[in-house]
Amino acid sequence: MLVTGLWLTPFLLRRLGQHDYGVWLVIAQVVAYLGLLDLGVIGLLPRETASAVGRGGVSSPELPQLMARAVRIVLFQFPIVAVCTFLVWLFGRTMWRSSALPLGIILMAFVVMFPFRLFSAVLQGMQDLVFLSRVQILSWVVSTVASIMLVLDGRGLVALALSSAIGQFVITAACWYRLRRNFPYVLPARLDGTGRRSVIEYMKKGAWISTAQVAQILTSASDILLIGKLLGPDATVPYSCTGKLAGVLANKPQMLMQAAFPGLSELRGGGSKPRIRRATMALSQAMLAVSGAVACVVLAVNRGFVEWWIGPNQYGGGLLTLLIVTAMLLRHWNVTFVYSLFCFGHERRLALTGLADGCVSVVVAVVLIPRMGPIGAPLGMLTGTCLVNMPANLLALAREMETSAFALLSSSFVWLARFLVASVAGVLLGNIWWARGFLSVAMLAMVAGGIYCVLIIPIVLSGPLGSYIRPRLRVLPAVFQRMLPALVD
Repeated sequence: MLVTGLWLTPFLLRRLGQHDYGVWLVIAQVVAYLGLLDLGVIGLLPRETASAVGRGGVSSPELPQLMARAVRIVLFQFPIVAVCTFLVWLFGRTMWRSSALPLGIILMAFVVMFPFRLFSAVLQGMQDLVFLSRVQILSWVVSTVASIMLVLDGRGLVALALSSAIGQFVITAACWYRLRRNFPYVLPARLDGTGRRSVIEYMKKGAWISTAQVAQILTSASDILLIGKLLGPDATVPYSCTGKLAGVLANKPQMLMQAAFPGLSELRGGGSKPRIRRATMALSQAMLAVSGAVACVVLAVNRGFVEWWIGPNQYGGGLLTLLIVTAMLLRHWNVTFVYSLFCFGHERRLALTGLADGCVSVVVAVVLIPRMGPIGAPLGMLTGTCLVNMPANLLALAREMETSAFALLSSSFVWLARFLVASVAGVLLGNIWWARGFLSVAMLAMVAGGIYCVLIIPIVLSGPLGSYIRPRLRVLPAVFQRMLPALVD
């Protein structure tokens, strides 16, 4: 998926042109904003499902009631979503005439599939993660093949819109079939068994989730929109290409937290605080370990990678790379606090803190982008994270865990020192070894990643994270266990 996705960008640039491709990047972020119309119902459902499983097992009678409640709310929202989506198309098509039809297609697919997103949310709460991963891969393959064929047929932006709609349909159909076959007891027999009070309580929780989603989009899905508005669509392409490698690789630690999130929620429903504390600190270590590896590799190879991949004209510079990587690393660190607080039910606090972070980030970016260019976008994100989000979430999690903020951070200090050594080494390597061509970039990435792994593996195998990893190393062949007895002890 990574290799094909990297190939697809230059392919689309050649076929569509820089302006139309920039328009597509802006459309993708506009559609992300429409996801807020569910008022947090979809975002809340995995956590509530996992908590119900933690309290009553996989056949808990709470599950069909929870599903019925969510279905009622989504059906109530559907007409509002349809009207709002039509208004977005009506006003959005006037900005760029070439986007009227593709924008209409992708918005129509969003409206039609809107109620059916419940299926994948329930499966996530049931921790059917292997199936969901397979479905995402299948959807990606189908939509990618469709987009390539339609672009070659001269469909332009319409090809991307149609392929996106096809991918959504594949996920919806597969998740519906999975629920009917493997978890039929989750599906409610009727929708009128849920009281009005329970629906209102669910919507209150969902409202805070929706507010938090607004904050997330402000901080992570507004940079290209702001650059496109303030500097023009053409300026979004170098920014997107410079941050592409970091963005693609950054999904890996994010997926780690998404996979662990239902388990944390289940622990909250039936576990003790010491177990939750150990799991939270282990996840924090794992998140930082993976995110640090991404940061070191990107700092070392990004210039050579972009020049080989798309051309030197689309590279935004070393300073932009450094700011994007730093913003990614701090966001990932903060994500571990956010998911843990969410599992403890702090929707309101997370929503307000995230909204304040998003507002600060956007305001700073709006001020800096016209004066400093694209680097104003990551500077805005860094400002909001450092001044608002991380301090507030860290203090709240320390109170919830009945420990100090320093104790939560202390497990990361050794990692931070070794990461700084590895990242400086990676930057120096990138400046000395100017990688040109795929093989040179790949070798430089392996060297930079190897330096990081040598420094970090001892940290990973100790502390809370090590207690999860070491028992699983016993599956290694006996020869490896004799060579590395400390790893499996």
